[in-house]
Amino acid sequence: MREEQITNSDETNRRKKKRRIRKRIFNKTVSVFFCLTVFTLTIVGCAPQRNGSGGSDSAPERQDGSTDLLQADKEQSEADLNSEKADSKPEKADSKPEKADSRPEKADSKLELKNSESVQTDTESEQSDTGRTDTGSDQESSKPNQTDSGQSNSISVDVTAKNVVVMKADTGLVLYQKNGTERIAPASTAKMITALTVLDICSAEDEVTVGTEIMLMHEDSSRAWLNQGDTLTVRQLLIALLLPSGNDAAYTLAVYSGRKLAGDSSLSDVSAVDVFMTAVNEKAGELGAGNSNFVAPDGYDAKGQYTTAMNLAILAKACLDEPCIAEIVSDAKSYERWTGGREVTYQNTNKLLDPNSPFYYPEATGIKTGTSSLAGASLISSAVINGETYISVVMGAASDDERFQDSIAIYDEIKTLDL
Repeated sequence: MREEQITNSDETNRRKKKRRIRKRIFNKTVSVFFCLTVFTLTIVGCAPQRNGSGGSDSAPERQDGSTDLLQADKEQSEADLNSEKADSKPEKADSKPEKADSRPEKADSKLELKNSESVQTDTESEQSDTGRTDTGSDQESSKPNQTDSGQSNSISVDVTAKNVVVMKADTGLVLYQKNGTERIAPASTAKMITALTVLDICSAEDEVTVGTEIMLMHEDSSRAWLNQGDTLTVRQLLIALLLPSGNDAAYTLAVYSGRKLAGDSSLSDVSAVDVFMTAVNEKAGELGAGNSNFVAPDGYDAKGQYTTAMNLAILAKACLDEPCIAEIVSDAKSYERWTGGREVTYQNTNKLLDPNSPFYYPEATGIKTGTSSLAGASLISSAVINGETYISVVMGAASDDERFQDSIAIYDEIKTLDL
């Protein structure tokens, strides 16, 4: 009996143990199945997100969120794209008015140049025009320009000279030009800048003794017939320079001024001239005549020496603004007793000033003639018409007579205008 109870008890324990084992196996199986299910769902949930913005620990929840987010992003992108397209169209429309606005500015600049073409002082601009004939402003120069009041402020005139500029002295307004920026030889018109530079360095009343420097001029030069040992003032030398166009006076002034500028009275004649010519070109640049290079104080033809009709108009205006020079160049004749006792009378080579000349022009007030092989016959003149001063630059005329005829034709044309 005791043994049967033990046997039944053992059987019961074995059954309980088997049930526990089966339960454990079931639980493990369920756990494995659950894990496999979770793992599978995780993989399925992560797949679309890898093509999106990245992975996540909560795949099933994120999957729906990602789908919504992608859809929202797509809708937002389409909205932004449509917005950008809509915005870009007004910008293009706005850019067109800007171009339209810029056109009137260009038109205005051309109009201003045409209506008030003034003397060019920009060296780079003039150098770029060098060698051009009847182009740009030269073509427009013969066309009537209009001022704000509607009055004509340009002239049309038939002249034979190669290079011509006509300018209103007080404003610098150019009324006419023909090859005005072409580089040309200056001949004796260079004596204008020589005179201006001398007065920057010396007093008009300085006394000067003529020396060996007069031997530097060429044998065929125009001269004032200075002699070594003559003593006269700088003003009297300027008269000898500008009226008879004395090349000897040009070298005496250059050497005296060069030595004074260098502070060395022992400088050789040639060295003193070099110092002076450096000052001459600096002066020309300061005045706005930078498209010029002067080599000799008398303007005699020389390699590397050039100027333009426009630059000469600038120098002429500066001469009229200098009282000492303006007074000298307006005289048809000059009588002087030099400090050394010598008496001289000079006749002005500008026949516009000579009452006995067929080219006499009562309104004329100066300024300087010039003639050389390279420059031809030239005349830079001035005249007062209706209370206004005008400057005429005529370079490269075929003859002495034609330079005066061209100048008279220019002034007669100015008289017909209501300026």
